[in-house]
This record gives sequence, structure tokens and C-alpha cells, in this order.
Amino acid sequence: MNWVDTIADWQTRRVDDGYPGLHDLADAGFSGGVSTGDSWLLFVNGTAVSVTDHSEGGPTPGDIERFEDAPLTAYESPHPSLPLLAAMQFGDTEERGTYYTEETPLSEVEETLEDGGFTGYVELSENVLSGDYYTVYQAGRSMHAAFVGSSETLRTDEEAREAAHDEVGLYEVVAASIDVVEIPDAAEPEPESTPAATASLDESNDAGAAGDAPDVESEPDSEAPNEAPTAEPVADDTGTEVYTDPDAGSVTADADDDEESPPADSEAHTEGDTEPDEESDGPTDTDPAPATPADEPATEETRIKETPAEETPPTDAVSRVTEPDEEPDSEELVGDDAAASSDDAGVPNAPSSSPTRSASTTQRTSATEQLAARSIPSVDPERTGGSTSAQSTRNSRTPRQRKQRDQSRTQQATTRQSTRQQESTQPDAEELDAVRSELETVRESLETAETERDEARAQLETAREELAAAETAREELEAERDDLKREVESLQSRVDELESQLGDVATDGPSLPAPEAFGGTNLFVRYDSKGKTTVETAHDGDGSPAELAENLRLVHHTQFETEGATVHGEPFEQWLYSTQQYRFAEWLVGRLVFEIRETDTTSKLSELYDALPDIDRIELAGSVAVPDGNEEVDIGFDIVCRDRMGDPLFVADLDASRQPVSDGQMASLVQDSGLVCEAESTFAGAFFVSAAFFEPGALETARDATSGSLLSRDSRLSYVKQSRKRGYHLALVESRDDGFHLSVPDL
Repeated sequence: MNWVDTIADWQTRRVDDGYPGLHDLADAGFSGGVSTGDSWLLFVNGTAVSVTDHSEGGPTPGDIERFEDAPLTAYESPHPSLPLLAAMQFGDTEERGTYYTEETPLSEVEETLEDGGFTGYVELSENVLSGDYYTVYQAGRSMHAAFVGSSETLRTDEEAREAAHDEVGLYEVVAASIDVVEIPDAAEPEPESTPAATASLDESNDAGAAGDAPDVESEPDSEAPNEAPTAEPVADDTGTEVYTDPDAGSVTADADDDEESPPADSEAHTEGDTEPDEESDGPTDTDPAPATPADEPATEETRIKETPAEETPPTDAVSRVTEPDEEPDSEELVGDDAAASSDDAGVPNAPSSSPTRSASTTQRTSATEQLAARSIPSVDPERTGGSTSAQSTRNSRTPRQRKQRDQSRTQQATTRQSTRQQESTQPDAEELDAVRSELETVRESLETAETERDEARAQLETAREELAAAETAREELEAERDDLKREVESLQSRVDELESQLGDVATDGPSLPAPEAFGGTNLFVRYDSKGKTTVETAHDGDGSPAELAENLRLVHHTQFETEGATVHGEPFEQWLYSTQQYRFAEWLVGRLVFEIRETDTTSKLSELYDALPDIDRIELAGSVAVPDGNEEVDIGFDIVCRDRMGDPLFVADLDASRQPVSDGQMASLVQDSGLVCEAESTFAGAFFVSAAFFEPGALETARDATSGSLLSRDSRLSYVKQSRKRGYHLALVESRDDGFHLSVPDL
């Protein structure tokens, strides 16, 4: 599966650039993928589990630093099992075995893997036509996902599990490892003292104003030695308490539900009055009036901020992923914090707007610990507890601490009023124009990127449609192939049946060896009509090869009874038509005349060309009688072509083996043909037909026989001159691909 293409089809989600955006996704319990360029970061319920680089095609280990200040695109997964499965397949895997569902059911393997605390996945896809089915395990806990049909419709949870159990096929058990990725904190920006920065702090009521608060010295309450240090309050011009984190240098607003905010023009205190009372009596009985509803969002921040950092137990991210301590309530593998520690005042895996990185880190750690949890609780019991703890902390402030808070608020209000006056007299128009210009550029870039994205999606949709059409065509071809295969099997069965019947009939006649069958067979050149194309009319320049083939008939005559006769177990006529001798006779009579005529070599092969129309009978395994002193000797040839009077016109030796013709075989044909030429004045040519090829020695023998004397001016091709008035043409023929090709002479 190409996970990059799959993730790119998920619903996109807005996210800030760099590490802040990643922290926001982690705090929101995000599941899906985040990309910048060719780098991908996968999240499972707010925990980063894989960083990979795809610049070279396949996934390779990536670097989280690629995401530090980069623009990000977030794709939200329809189910947490998908990014977890992708992270496993991107990393190192080990196949544990392949099983058949009919022999080892999935339910049996699931029980074994859950009891063994298995981490990896089970893939059921081989020999399964309906789709691909996956069960993802983390420390024995499982989630289910399936891609069904040609459209790869996603099914999850119990629906996917039941569908997988109903399938029959092969499934693989693959062990995998999960590497939890720690997201670094973003670099804190350096504070600026420009009027524009100060005004921005004042107008947005942002927590960064703590950097301008006066330095107030305080000592911890001697009567509360185990209490964690709390943030120092200062006052803004809205009457909202702002608490400064001494470690992070950031601030959070506290809309106190029980204390009344003093007016901005309250009496200022001297520096000596800011000293905390070392004999604090704890909370007082008189509580200020509750804050207005507009302050309530900051109250949640205050409760998160007031949680002592020491209350979050240190944990190892990897051990939390692979060795969960709690048994979850449902069958989901990845979820939010199911049961946080009763001492934790924060809200794990909940979105937070707190600017302090320490609180965000605590939440990400909690999300990492819950990577193996199965359920996402609908109610977080720790939120109520945290609120109660924060309320007790506010009620425990001493009057001197309240005095210190009033003084800080008055000083902050004075500072903001001065900043506003300076900004009103010194507006930075150039900086504003530059920001607007940059914003316009970013918008144009965004529009271009969205256009390219839409085009890419359209191309992807077109490719998918083409793929679906190709799959449909393939299925149709496969069906047609199966039908043809069945038809071939049926025809083969019929052929076998007919051959069996033919074999039964053939056994009724004589069984002949091949030499005897050749020796008793003659072929006669006959025509359907002498008025149509014949070899003679073709010799004179009329007719075509197709017309001659349609009119020509080679009628066989045998010296034995052919009915029921077989040669090597094959019916005689079927055997005869497949022999090299019969096919050469068809070529010699019906085709050679056109090859000579079409190559305009009739004059150079005149004796051979003029003798072709005179062929009347072709004797297979025949012989020619030549004088030898006072006696006659019969010289045998594979083929002897005679005229009506029985005089020999052509002779031929045939070699049907795959061995090349040697010089000795060629010399024998030249010698025997010379004797026939001396004895018979009608003799016009000799042929050597080979199913292989001619060795160089055989070609050399033929060239020597046809070269004549050095002073010869004879223009005839491949002509063996016996005397001043006698001679014949020597032709070498190659038999290949059920046809014959004249090799010598080379027309």
C-alpha cells in the first residue's frame, strides 16, 4: 500500500508552522499525518510515532528537525489504526509466519497475540478477492481496519473484525516496533522593548506582559514548606490577575471566581510593602466577589498553571508505549488518558492555550503514556479535581500577598497607559505596509498551492477511474480466457476421441515402413481444368500462384492397398501429405516457376525453367539407370521427376535431419547427377534439399562444380557443364517454416 497517497486523501486540518503546530496537534489528541516537503510525521491520539523521509521514493528514517520552522500540512485520519499501521510498515518489521484461515482461524491467533502482549499487525490479503484486512496490535491490544472492494471502502472496529473472520485466505503475522518521537520545544523569542511590541501585548491581553512586570521579591511561607512555588501575580488594566511563571518567563491570566479585582487606580505601595508576611495565617474568611464571565477562559489556564511540576511523575516514553500499566475498558488500542493520577491537576491530551511550554510538555507526556490505551473516556475526572485544587490555592493567599498583587496591577496599568501614548504619537506605517504586502504574497502562494492541489486531486481521480476501467477490462479478458480454455479442452477431448476412432479404423489395413511406402508411391501432375492456369501458362507469363494452386492437383498412385494402411501408426494419406518429399514436389511444380519469372532470371536458368512444364510424374525414392561399360547401373535418388515418356528431368536428394549437409553428401549428388546428365539428354537440374543448412565445405564443392573453366563466358546461374553441349543446373534449397527457399543460386 502506498501510504503517502492514502494519507494525502484524508481530510486536511489547519495547523500552525513548526514545532508550535506539532505541539497543538499533540495537545488535541490528533491522529493522522503531517507533511513538510518529502518528510512525514505520524500521530496516534496525540503521540508522534514515526518520522520518515520519502525523497527517494521509499520511506527512510527522518529527522524531527525538518519540522522546526517549516510550513505544515496536517491530514486527519478517519481512524487511529491507520497511522499506527503506517508507522509500523514504515519501520523495521519481521514476518513471524503465514497461516491459512481454514487451518488456523483468526480468532485463535488473536487470542494468542493478545495474551502474549504482541506488537505488530496481522494482514489478511493473499488469495482474498474482497479486500485487505488488518488487525493492529500494541502490547497485546488490538484495533481492526479493512479496505473492501475495488473502491477500497474503509471499515473499522467490530465491522472490520467480523468481515475478516468471514473471509478465507492466507494471512501473515508481522512483528513491528513503534518509536515514540519527542517533539522539541520551540525556541523562545527574545523580548522586544519597542513601543509596537508593548502595544501588541496590551491590546491582545497576551501572557507575554510578564516580562515588563516589576521585580517583586518574595519569600515562601514558612508554614507551608511542601507547597510548590506559585506564579507571582501582577495586575492589568482589566482587573484580571496575571500569573508569571518564574521558569518559563511567560504569563497566564487568572480570572478568580472568588476574589474581587481592585480598581486600576488603587493606592500604590512602597517596595517594602511587597515583602510577604512570613507568619501567614492561611486563607481568610472574606472572599472577593466572583469574576465576570469574560474571565472564565483564563481560569482554566490558571488551574493548569498552578499545578506543581513536581506532581507529574517522570516516565520513559518508550516504556509507556510498549508496557501500559492499566487495563483499558474497551477494545480500542489508542486513546486519550483513561485514568490519570489523582495527584495530577492537569488535563491529559486536552487542548490547551497555556503559553508555558512546561504545561504543554506535561500534556504531551501524558498523551505518550496513553498510546497503548484502548478507550477515550467521555469525562475527565481530573478536571474537577484540578479546579478544586486551584480554588484552595487562591483562598490560601495572605493579605500581604493580595497587597502585592494590587501594587503589581497598578504598576502594569501605568506602564500600559504610557505605552499607548507613545504608540499614538509614533505610528509605524511602513512596518504595517510591509506586513500587508507579505500577507498578500502569502495569500497568493496559498491560492496557487490550492489550485495545484485541486489539479493533483483531479489527476488522481482520473487515474483511479482509468485503473478501475483497466481492472474491469482485465476481469473481462480473464473471463474470456477461461471460456476459451474450456473450449480448447472440449475440442482437445473431441480430437482425442476422433483419433482413437481413426486408430481403430487404421488397424484394419497394412502397416508399412517409410522406405517401402515411398518406394511404392508416385505423384502425377494433374489439373482440375486445362483451360485454367497451368504450369505451362505460368511459364508463358500468365496466371498467378493462387490460380495455379487452386487448379493444380498432385494425385498419388501406390503399388499397395491404401485403405486402412498406416505408416508408423499414422494413416498413409495423412502421413504422405506431411512428408518433406510431398511438400517439395508441391513447391517444385507450383511455386518455383513464379520465383524464376518474378526475379527475371528465366534466361540465366533457361534449361531448368523450360523443363518445369514438362513434369508429368514424380517418383518418390526412385532411380535412374546409367550405363556402366556393357551394363546398366541404377542410381537412387529421393525424388526423380520424369516427363510423359518417362525420361528424367530433375533429381533431388533430401535431408530431413537437423544436421548440416556435409561436403561428402554434396560431392555424391554432383557425381551422380553428372552420370545422369551424360546418359540422359532431357536432364535439366539437380536439387539438394536440407531442413538445416549447408556446411562451408558443401558450398565450396557446389561452387567448384558450377564455376567451369577460367575462360568460360557462360552467363547461366549455378550451371554444371559436362561437355560443350551438355550440362545441368545445380540448386541448393533450405526447408524452414513449412516452406522452401532457394539458397543457390541466389536469386
